[in-house]
Amino acid sequence: MALAVVETYADTMQAHIAKGLLETHGIEATILHEGFHNTYGAAVGEIPLMVDEENLIRAKEILGKELDNDSMETFSA
Repeated sequence: MALAVVETYADTMQAHIAKGLLETHGIEATILHEGFHNTYGAAVGEIPLMVDEENLIRAKEILGKELDNDSMETFSA
């Protein structure tokens, strides 16, 4: 199975919130290069959240329905 980017986030906390949400819905998710982003922070850009391609549409729907920009800004570091 190939991985695809479902969303990108400004920091690892936001990515973990989205990952946890997807996993509560039974979709396995991976934060790409998490250790690298923890070390270098914003200097490397946004953090991609990956899912299997077969779950991409459902994952986007879940994130779009349950997370919005306002709620994610509440959790930004």
